[in-house]
Amino acid sequence: MLHDLYHFNHQEENWKICEVASHKKSDATEDWGGGQTCQLLQFAYTISFLCLLHFDEVLKIQAHDIEFMSETCIKLTLPFRKTAQHGGKYSS
Repeated sequence: MLHDLYHFNHQEENWKICEVASHKKSDATEDWGGGQTCQLLQFAYTISFLCLLHFDEVLKIQAHDIEFMSETCIKLTLPFRKTAQHGGKYSS
């Protein structure tokens, strides 16, 4: 499914973020929910894979936790400690 999502997102007609005419519910695998939703899902899946995060941990990440250092480098500051057994917050 991740392979299909990646290739769907990188088709030229799907990469552009534009308004969606309707929000119909569909079971079709071609209906991924619009350009921005697809790109955010792909970003969440990629971050969870690279950082070995659980889905609930990925959902805790907010926009201010992500810093773009350059075109090829992203700095992610987790709002929690990955090694905390009981999910304690990170404090420095």
